Amino acid sequence: MLRERHFQKSFYWPENHRTAVTLTFDFQGGEDVRPGEDGTLDHEEYTQCEYGPHTGIWRILRILDEENVKATFNTCGGIAERYPDAVKAIVDRGHEIAGHGYHHEVARDLTRDQENEVMRKTGAMIKQRTGHQPVGWRSCTQSPNSIELLMEHGYKWNSNSFSHDLPFVWESNGKHLIELPRQPYGDGRTYAHRNNDAGNPHDTLLIWKSMFDCFHAEGKHAGTYVPFQFHPYISGRPGRAATLQAIIGHMKAAGGTWIATASEVAAWCHDEIFKLGERGQQPLAKAS
Repeated sequence: MLRERHFQKSFYWPENHRTAVTLTFDFQGGEDVRPGEDGTLDHEEYTQCEYGPHTGIWRILRILDEENVKATFNTCGGIAERYPDAVKAIVDRGHEIAGHGYHHEVARDLTRDQENEVMRKTGAMIKQRTGHQPVGWRSCTQSPNSIELLMEHGYKWNSNSFSHDLPFVWESNGKHLIELPRQPYGDGRTYAHRNNDAGNPHDTLLIWKSMFDCFHAEGKHAGTYVPFQFHPYISGRPGRAATLQAIIGHMKAAGGTWIATASEVAAWCHDEIFKLGERGQQPLAKAS
């Protein structure tokens, strides 16, 4: 039986940081642009998406180098297959590669067997390109089968829920999976869409600063978690990339901020859960 467990006591981070930040990039291209009923493809829409793996990724990697921070790239298997040089550059710079479906499939539209095959195929391609099996996952939507399938494939964390501020644990038949929740302020929302000019860098930076500043202030009382979701084909564009660099600089200047990969955050949560359990304490409560 699948159930959630949440931390009961005050949450904290290593070295008493106020807050942990994850910079996650959903690394996809034109996988989700499907041909129309007449079989033709929207060239403009497709190339908007392909800007990410062709061009945007290199600007983002330069910014991350300049800021000396590590990020997590939730990568489609199809991107790993088609753009091995970009995936290699991500890994060579010390960033993390996680799974993001193969062709950005909508998970809720898949049968259990289909979703299982997507996870298998994605993991195999990423391992082929990087030498490492991915341990994290974010899919396009989530199905009723996703969590238990991820456990069966040996994943350590998932990042699809919007229902909580803090990480929590999925538990089923003695297996565990850390959930790293999301916030609805990713660049796909603040800029409205990848191929228009709705939204602007100024307003996006204001939204991102407001989210971080709120969590950072609350971190005086207990540890908080600040997840960011970006896309190379959105935040890799000129002007918008400057906003990405500005929010990173803002968070670093605030102090008490641990900017880590998703796997580092998930590992910390996992270790603290079971460390407390060995002490006979009860760090988690069942979901109501």
